[in-house]
Amino acid sequence: MHLDQKVIVTCTDNDTRSNGKIIRIFPNGIDIEVSDTIIKLKKTKPNLYVGNMAGLEFIVKT
Repeated sequence: MHLDQKVIVTCTDNDTRSNGKIIRIFPNGIDIEVSDTIIKLKKTKPNLYVGNMAGLEFIVKT
């Protein structure tokens, strides 16, 4: 995983997918930019990141 890497962001509430880009990497998570919005995701399992925004849950698998 690296900065500016393209990832698929999945909304688990309505089962939609969007393209996102990694803009920050932390030891326990990442920040993703999707449509000019930043979503903070926390690492829950190896290669699985989960975050919430606007009452919806988003995941990224790397």
